[in-house]
Amino acid sequence: MDRLSTLIALALAAFPGCDKSQDAGPLPSRAESGKVGSAQQASTDAFCDVHKRDDSGPLFQVPAVGEVKVLGPAHGNWLWLNVWATWCKPCVEEMPRIARWREKLGHVDVAFVSIDETDADVAAFQQAHPDAPRTARLADPKAQSDWFKQLGLDGNPPIPIHVFVSPTGHVRCARAGGVREQDYAAIEKLLAE
Repeated sequence: MDRLSTLIALALAAFPGCDKSQDAGPLPSRAESGKVGSAQQASTDAFCDVHKRDDSGPLFQVPAVGEVKVLGPAHGNWLWLNVWATWCKPCVEEMPRIARWREKLGHVDVAFVSIDETDADVAAFQQAHPDAPRTARLADPKAQSDWFKQLGLDGNPPIPIHVFVSPTGHVRCARAGGVREQDYAAIEKLLAE
């Protein structure tokens, strides 16, 4: 294996995402290669797969969900929607990070939406992990692909997926792939746009 191939393999291993059809193996986001940690160098364009600096993005809409509802952003707040699944290890691993960042950011509401196939899957996970955040579940798996396309993503993107909605209800950023510690600066910058 030549040096470039080795570097590419290491980079792919460092940025996991989940795709159930591929046994939850590592799938990096398109934007993964441009991650930086400092606020001065943070790039919202590199962080987001789809990025609008103003409210020209689509109005936020969520397909039908089960018992737990997903609301739009509260007055003056951003909404950070995390799309995840119980079988996705990177999704589960980043939940505490998202909760911690939510407290630091202050003006963002966080909602979680599972793409698990049944409510029983989510209920079993939440019973086994009582500290996990309350989560909605997309009611119709067939609607997922169209919804992801409305966000500007591929119809079958790797999860986790992060959607940032402005206080006016417009999608400003959609990202397929996990968040790491060094992504905090880009998220902070995004929420200040």
